[in-house]
Amino acid sequence: MPIPKAYTLPFFLLPLALAVVAWLLAVPLQELDAQLFQRLLIVAHLGQAAVVTRPGFDWCNLVIVVISSILSYMAGFNLGTSGRVFAAVQIFAALIILQFPIFYLFGMPGHPLGYALTVAIGILGGYAVKRSVAELPARFEAQYYELIVRNRELQETRLQLVKQDEVERRMLAADLHDQVLNDLKALKQKIAEYGVTSDSKLGGEIDRHLTQAMEQVREVMDSLCPSVLEHLGLVAAVEDCLRRGAERGGFKIRFKSQIDNDEKLAALSIVEQSLIYRLVQESVTNICKHAQASTVKGAVELAGEKLTVSIGDDGKGIEPAKSAGDSRGLRYMRQRADLIGATISWRAAEAGKGTVVEICLDLTGRSDDTSADH
Repeated sequence: MPIPKAYTLPFFLLPLALAVVAWLLAVPLQELDAQLFQRLLIVAHLGQAAVVTRPGFDWCNLVIVVISSILSYMAGFNLGTSGRVFAAVQIFAALIILQFPIFYLFGMPGHPLGYALTVAIGILGGYAVKRSVAELPARFEAQYYELIVRNRELQETRLQLVKQDEVERRMLAADLHDQVLNDLKALKQKIAEYGVTSDSKLGGEIDRHLTQAMEQVREVMDSLCPSVLEHLGLVAAVEDCLRRGAERGGFKIRFKSQIDNDEKLAALSIVEQSLIYRLVQESVTNICKHAQASTVKGAVELAGEKLTVSIGDDGKGIEPAKSAGDSRGLRYMRQRADLIGATISWRAAEAGKGTVVEICLDLTGRSDDTSADH
């Protein structure tokens, strides 16, 4: 198996490191190693010609250990299971035979135990690297396809957001046309009539139409950028959204918050707060359209660094398939939450009646610098 470039450097450094590890493990066993070498001399019928008095490290054994570590590492990396065993036996046998002439020529004692550890650790090290190299293509392939899936999801999310923004723009244009524009046309007609007759009743109607048109423009502006969010903060904006929903849906509201002021939320930018508000707004709209609820509870809580905004109702509940993400509207809300790293979930209320929407955002690692766009 060819060695990838990423493993070229470890291929040369690992055997050296493995040799050092093997020798360090053999250091506490030097006395036993010396006795074992002495017995090998006797078994080889070389008598007790020399008593081993230098069991320490020397240059010759250093070379032997490094070479044997490299050979063992290569065997462990390139051979199969049976080949590794056979190669380990061969390398160790060669080391045992080689240490006798070295001892008699240079007076340097052998280290059979150290050699055995070197061969074993080299074989295991080469095998471990081989397994790691073999898993690399699968890992790279998995990462490649994961990136493809993520890019595709990102493209779909962007497309979905663009579509949703287009829908919102069309709805806004329809509201301006059906409400504000019609009121302005009626107001223009009343002004023309008033210029001819100067009737006091027409003056009152003009004032009423003008006030109505101003309120409708204000509602459109609030739907684009809620003034209460910009001036009073997220907590007040959530409560105001519930109040407006109660006026439309005819339900009672209960709101609580342990956050006394929005200074604790200063790490959130105005964009992040706006997106959280949009999620609350969409949740309240869904309650007005589908829940048939009599009471809606809202809460804004901050536990440590975790911000949780929850909206619960006692209505008819939500279908499991929709809460799992099959609904286009709920999927769109999840995509909105993902933009700011938040999560949104739907679950049944504790009493088994109604739905609870939870928006969670981790503030860990955020600083007041992120609020520079306020």
